Amino acid sequence: MQRHEFTQGEWEAKIAGLAFPLVIKPTAGTSQGMDVLCNIQTLAELKSHLSSYLKTYHEVSIEEFHANLTCYRVLIFYGKIIGVVLREAAYVIGDGKHSVKELVELTNVQRQQTNEILKPIVIDDECRIRLRELGLSVDAVPAPDERVTLCYTSNATRGGMYKTLSTKICKENKKLLTRAARVLNLKLVGLDVLCKHINTPIEKSSGILVEANYNPSIRIHEEPIEGAPNYVTKKILRRLILRHPFAYVYGLYKHKQASLYVKLLILLLFLGLGYQLLL
Repeated sequence: MQRHEFTQGEWEAKIAGLAFPLVIKPTAGTSQGMDVLCNIQTLAELKSHLSSYLKTYHEVSIEEFHANLTCYRVLIFYGKIIGVVLREAAYVIGDGKHSVKELVELTNVQRQQTNEILKPIVIDDECRIRLRELGLSVDAVPAPDERVTLCYTSNATRGGMYKTLSTKICKENKKLLTRAARVLNLKLVGLDVLCKHINTPIEKSSGILVEANYNPSIRIHEEPIEGAPNYVTKKILRRLILRHPFAYVYGLYKHKQASLYVKLLILLLFLGLGYQLLL
């Protein structure tokens, strides 16, 4: 939805085919879950958020919200799944003593010490909507070992966690996701998937493809918070080098930091090839 459609009163007609609850997010110009707001329950709430968002963004996307599903990032390169990451929304674990707000502060200290990728949990509009859904406030004191999920979006930059999984997923989902990458004509793409389980066929259960990221994060696969590191960079570079060997060798030869020894080896290689062609 564009700004002029809202100001001219066309916005209700634009969303007539959608069922609440809804999600609102910028159509372009943001990343890492920034300004994505989920579980908007009423027309009045939506109007209020649209008024605020369209002061900053020229265009926003409005979608139906799908709850109680698990979030995955599936990395596809030239039609092959090379990485799967399970993503979890921000949460705190109760101890029977501290409030939600205090637990967030304590958890943020732990996150800062764990990994620089992990940004702090923020008590924002989405967090307040989630707490309202749970019947809680920031002053509520969760019971010992009670897990309180604070958000719907699962980005590590918004307080989320992630862990690597096996790339061997069920054949139905493999076929579906690789086909999506092919239809989009994206050789490298990170697909955000919401479903019951990555090994349960999406077309036979609840599940959606949220979005396709043409410049996906590699780091979440190689430096997971949980799970074994999956060095997808090697797979990507190996494929590119094999497809463009001469460009790679020439680039290596021209690189300022390439040692004289490496340059001599490359030069001898080309001289040897030239000699063989002359024979």
